[in-house]
Amino acid sequence: MAYPEWVLKHKTKGTYINCVSGKYYLYAAHSERIPGTMKVKRVSDGYIGRITERDGLIPSKDKVSSDILIYEYGLPCTILQLCENIYKGFKKTSPKNADLIMVSSILNVIYGSSSSIVFNRNYLSIHFPSLNFAKKVSDHVSTNIGRGTAMINDYMDKLMGENRAAIFDVLAGLYKVCLNNKWYLSREDENLLSIKEKYNLKWKE
Repeated sequence: MAYPEWVLKHKTKGTYINCVSGKYYLYAAHSERIPGTMKVKRVSDGYIGRITERDGLIPSKDKVSSDILIYEYGLPCTILQLCENIYKGFKKTSPKNADLIMVSSILNVIYGSSSSIVFNRNYLSIHFPSLNFAKKVSDHVSTNIGRGTAMINDYMDKLMGENRAAIFDVLAGLYKVCLNNKWYLSREDENLLSIKEKYNLKWKE
């Protein structure tokens, strides 16, 4: 579609124009490679404003109407997916405490400990909202958490080898953000997309 010159002058690198019912709107965007192909897709980064011939670009007046919530996402989500069989095992042997055992084990692998503080700052607290880390666990559960931690560490070492630390660093840079009651995923760079493709990872809604 051909746009008027007074519209195009507002289109800069990293933006695109959308025309709806004869009205022009400017959006921020970036390109991402589609995993497994040489094709790229355009990903919108948000609405910038409306363009009119008389007033030019009229910036969006969107305001932050709620707290901005940021959760560590990439690493806990990845471990939960890749270690699904370990999780299934705990569901069979300790069905009542499987969630607590698995989540505590993942937190131990990432942070070296499990507590309400580290739990509440990452994605696992959204996926498992009913878990209570303030409650003292039984010796049986504690033993299983130790087993789970060891099993996850062993599996991650076998799967990622000497690249484990570097892969963990890349995954740790992916966040889920809640703004104005809407969820957003932070930007995925080429390194992250490569890891996502290699391990067939799926980011959960």
